[in-house]
Amino acid sequence: MRAAVLQVLGDPRSYKVVRYIIDGSVYEDRFSAFAIGRWLRENGRSVRTIFLAPESLVTRIEDGIQMLRDRDEFERRMVEILGEAEVIVIPSVGVYFGKYTVQFKGSIENTIVYIFKELLKLNVDEIYADVSTGQNIYTASMIEALRKFATYSKLRSILQGGKGISLKLTYIPPVDGEVKVEIYDLDVKAFFSLPKFNLRFLRGRKFFDELSRIMKTLRMAFNAIKYNVPLVFYHPNILNLDIDVERIVNNLLEIVEEIEERVVMDNLTVIRNVLRCDDIVNTFFAISILYSIVEFWREKISGRSPDLDEILRTFKEIYKNLGLDVNSRFLERDFEYIREKSKDFEGEILLLELLGCKESRDRKRNFFAHSGFLSEITKVKKREKITLEYDFESMRRRGIDVCKWLLNP
Repeated sequence: MRAAVLQVLGDPRSYKVVRYIIDGSVYEDRFSAFAIGRWLRENGRSVRTIFLAPESLVTRIEDGIQMLRDRDEFERRMVEILGEAEVIVIPSVGVYFGKYTVQFKGSIENTIVYIFKELLKLNVDEIYADVSTGQNIYTASMIEALRKFATYSKLRSILQGGKGISLKLTYIPPVDGEVKVEIYDLDVKAFFSLPKFNLRFLRGRKFFDELSRIMKTLRMAFNAIKYNVPLVFYHPNILNLDIDVERIVNNLLEIVEEIEERVVMDNLTVIRNVLRCDDIVNTFFAISILYSIVEFWREKISGRSPDLDEILRTFKEIYKNLGLDVNSRFLERDFEYIREKSKDFEGEILLLELLGCKESRDRKRNFFAHSGFLSEITKVKKREKITLEYDFESMRRRGIDVCKWLLNP
C-alpha cells in the first residue's frame, strides 16, 4: 500500500529531537513526519514524506531574497536542511519579519487551492497529515484542502461504490522529550449531486469552450441517472462518453498553475491573483463525477446490447450504490409492462404501436415518467431477447430533442 505523510513546516532549524511513540514503538527524530514514515514502512507501506513549506520561511534563512524569486531553489534548500524528503512550497499570506521583511498579497484561498492541486498529483492509497506543527493558518489550509481532496476522491468512484482515499490526522501534544502520537480518521460525506461550478476563471482561454461542452455532457449524463433514463447511455449520438477525463484534469491543473503565478516586486512584495476556491474546486468535483460516469460507461455499457435484462442488471447496481433504489422499482415496473405487452410478439415495432396507445399530450413529462421509454420514439426488438433503442427518424418527425430534455428536466 502506498502512503504519504504530510507536515506543515515551521522554522526548520527550531525543531529538536523527540522520542515519538507510535503504536507501542519508539522513533527518535526532529520531525514527526519522519517518525510516522518509519512506522508505516515497518508496517509494509511504501512512503512519501512531504513537507509543506510556506513561502514566508524565506525570512528565516540566508539568501532568502534570491529564493523568494526562485521557488525551485527554495525547495532544494529546504531538502538540504530536512534530509531525505519532498518539499512543496505553498503560498503565504500576510507580512513576515525576520532576516527580511516580506509582504504576501493574496488570499488564503490561494493556499487551499494550491495544496488541493498538489494532492491531486499524489498517487497514493492513504495520507497521514500531522496537524500539530506549523503556523495555524497553513495547518488549517492543509486540513481544508484534505477535506476537499477526500470529497474529490469519493466522487471519482461514486457510481462504483468506492470509499475513496484513506485520510488520517495525527496529533502530537506539546513536546517534552517523549510524546505519544495520536491518529484519527478524517472522513467526509460525498453525495451524488452536481456541484454548482462556474468556469469564469477559464474565460479567454481555448479550453473554456471545450470544457463547457464537456460539462453539458456531464449534466446530461448526471440527469439521465438521477431521473432514470438508462437507454441514452447506449446511444453515443445522444450521450457521447468517449472522453479522456485524465487529459481534462491535467489541462485544468496547468491552467490553475498559470492563473496562480505570482509576481515578486522589488520592494519584497509578492502579489498573486486572488483565486476563487469554490469555482476551481467545484469544477474538479464535477470532473470527478464525470470520471466515475465515464468509467461506468466503459466497463458496463460500451459495446453491449441494450436488452431488458442487461439494462436492469447494470442500472440496479449503480442505483443501489447511489441510494436511488426508487429508480430501480420504476425501471422494473416499465420493463414488466413491456414484457407483458410483447409476450406474443416477435420482430421489430415502435412501442407506441405495440401498446396500441395514443401519442402523449405532454411528451417530456411522459419521457421522464416512464424511464425514458417514450412510446413515440422507443423501438422494441424481440427475438431471443427483448432489446430497446431510440428511433431517431421518429424523433425527427416529431421534433423531439432528448438532449434538451436531459439538460433541463
